[in-house]
Amino acid sequence: MSQAYDSRSQQAFAAAVCRVMRESRRRQKLTQAEVAQRTNGLVSKAALANYETGHRSLRVDVLWVIAAALGEDLGALLSAAERNVATRPSPYGTGSITVDVHEVMASPDPRLSVVKRWFELRANSSPTMTLDEGAIAALAALMNVRPDECRRLLLTSSRTRSPQPHAANGV
Repeated sequence: MSQAYDSRSQQAFAAAVCRVMRESRRRQKLTQAEVAQRTNGLVSKAALANYETGHRSLRVDVLWVIAAALGEDLGALLSAAERNVATRPSPYGTGSITVDVHEVMASPDPRLSVVKRWFELRANSSPTMTLDEGAIAALAALMNVRPDECRRLLLTSSRTRSPQPHAANGV
């Protein structure tokens, strides 16, 4: 893996592992209680919920037990998580973006509810908002999606679709 080992990429990988775990459970139509039961008491339902949401750090020995309970190969699970955080060019660009606040607020997409709430809390009367890479990454984390997916959702819900590669005073 050639990606730099900084705290942001470590956090992204940890979140991706949790997401892959949760997706496996949901794909198999298993409840958290059922997976916890399959661990023979080694992982409680509450602990599993905290691991899946990233509210609790996941040790490798616990991940191994959960992967076995899900019937997943640990290496395949980790590879899937790594693929989710691998840097790849996005068709929606990089850098800052400017979005039409009213268009985003009017979007029926439920994944944007966190963004809408954030816009409300900012109490900014401007019809547009420029979001830098940090703001996009933070919103993506709150939405539980990758930054490129957050960028895509914002740009497709807004009329203003032009990336701003070097905005000096973005959010």
